[in-house]
Amino acid sequence: MRTAEEDMTARARLREAALFCFARDGFTVPLRTIAQHAGVSVALITHHYGTKDNLRAVCDDYALSQYRDYKLLAVAQPAAVGQSLADPAEASIMTVYMLRSLLDAGPAAKRFFDQFVEQVQLIMEASFAAGLVRASVMTPERIRLMAADTMGGLLIQFATNPPADPRDFISQAFSKDRLIAQLELYRDGYFTDSPLFDQYIQTIKEWDHA
Repeated sequence: MRTAEEDMTARARLREAALFCFARDGFTVPLRTIAQHAGVSVALITHHYGTKDNLRAVCDDYALSQYRDYKLLAVAQPAAVGQSLADPAEASIMTVYMLRSLLDAGPAAKRFFDQFVEQVQLIMEASFAAGLVRASVMTPERIRLMAADTMGGLLIQFATNPPADPRDFISQAFSKDRLIAQLELYRDGYFTDSPLFDQYIQTIKEWDHA
């Protein structure tokens, strides 16, 4: 008989195969393709996960938790960022999977984005506690905007330069100059205290009274 540890190893192997195939081919990929990639039978997938929808739900939860854990590790241990970027293949698969989830328009995409916003909230709370971000970042509107901006930029990269292999997405889409520019934008922002900023704020506030 299989031990519990062996059973979990089999489930993990199937999940990893599903993440890769969903990222590479989208959510119309048949279970037999996932089974072939894992080197198992379709019956083993249905034994562990039941349906493809159930398997996808597990992959959703795993991708989101991996994203959150990576970001929280970076908050707690900034040096860990260098280790992760040295071999971005796994992060690339997770990223492309998340983009596929958003491109699969409809209730599933909305649910996935709402869950992503929840993870960003947790990351920002940890960042604020560590003194890395301003308190103003913690408003619900900014959290949701930050989540949308993060995924929106990645979606453009994916749409305009799709990788043949999802493992190559990060190294293919992001140059050193682009990443540095993005980080500097997060640190420096756009506006100074200028008449243009003040005019925007005044105009937007007047909308509320229209």
